[in-house]
Amino acid sequence: MTEHAKPARRPQARKYVNQAAAELLARCFPGMVPARVIEAALREKAAREGRLPAKPGRRT
Repeated sequence: MTEHAKPARRPQARKYVNQAAAELLARCFPGMVPARVIEAALREKAAREGRLPAKPGRRT
């Protein structure tokens, strides 16, 4: 009886951070917690686009 080789599995795709984003995080925000950097960027983008009200006391 011959053994069947398992097909090679593709590497699991990143859900939230692609390779380009990982490189930006490493180059521009070394030592910072990636989740905090991403949250701040998303919050700023959402506020700019009017999807999130600005925090009270902050000028836009």
